[in-house]
Amino acid sequence: EVKTPDFEYAETFGSAGTEFDFRLFDRKNNLLVLRNDMTAPIARLTATRLRDGEKVKRLCYLANLYRYEEIQAGRQCQFEQAGVELMGASGPAADAEAIVLAAEALKAAGLQKFAIIVGNVDFINGLAEEAGFSNEQTEDLKKCLRRHDAVAMQEMANNMQGIRSEIKQLFADFLFLQGGKELLEKMQGIVTNAKCQAALEDLLKIYELLEVYGIADHVSMDLGLYRSFNYYTGMLFEIYLPELGYPIAGGGRYDNMLESFGVHAPATGFAIGVDRVMLALERNGSVSNNRSCDVLVAYAEGALKKAIERACSLRAEGRSVKLATEPMTMEEAAAAVKEYSCSTLVLVE
Repeated sequence: EVKTPDFEYAETFGSAGTEFDFRLFDRKNNLLVLRNDMTAPIARLTATRLRDGEKVKRLCYLANLYRYEEIQAGRQCQFEQAGVELMGASGPAADAEAIVLAAEALKAAGLQKFAIIVGNVDFINGLAEEAGFSNEQTEDLKKCLRRHDAVAMQEMANNMQGIRSEIKQLFADFLFLQGGKELLEKMQGIVTNAKCQAALEDLLKIYELLEVYGIADHVSMDLGLYRSFNYYTGMLFEIYLPELGYPIAGGGRYDNMLESFGVHAPATGFAIGVDRVMLALERNGSVSNNRSCDVLVAYAEGALKKAIERACSLRAEGRSVKLATEPMTMEEAAAAVKEYSCSTLVLVE
């Protein structure tokens, strides 16, 4: 587990191409920002304090992040994320490990029904190359994909000149290029761009590994998937729940991030919205405000000191204990053990 400060120098995020919602100056007039993403801070940490040691580093974190939002359920200006960064590992095996760990984390939290959407930013870049797009046109394409703007995508396809009809149709259908292994194999027979072909081959290998892990039933490929941050260099994914209309988790490969801190190392990872997990559990009735304990130690009038000694003794044995806050009769204690979600009652007299 690693931790970084809530605020960073603005230049730390230079490679992420991020606009910051919360800025401040220190007493030396250095521009600081409240972090809105954890990838760049952890890349900085890895390239400096964690530079030595194992080549492959498996890091995790639990952190507050800050983004300006119109506050509503699941969208807050300050929110909590849990995440993993796998530094120094390239290839489908590392990407599949990240996806599976995200899925297993959600299962461990009590969420069993979810959809994992997987794409590859190089398929988007490669198709833009095949269409002869300029950098500006490629950015416009990514904005349309991020907004899920089907009308703009159709207009983009209509305005294309001197391009194969199959590729023109792919642009019109970009937001709907979704499916399983068969979609990837079909696309291999349509696109000719080397970057597209490499992206499709990468996704096929990841999918096959997810089959081995036993989570392929949760997975759908989306060749038009594009996330907000521009540091992704390959695979990217998002996870959705039926209880929420926005992703609960997401991540991907970012092989160039550490270079801005003087270290060349591939990397992949993901983040889970803790507040969104709690909201989903609340909506499906899986959480309450009560915390269960092994033992309720209740006591009769005048027996508080003995009850404290008994509670301390039980805690020393490793038991979780709730100590009553006032004297109780046997009938009151029997009712309290249920109210306080305890397994066992000890009444000290």
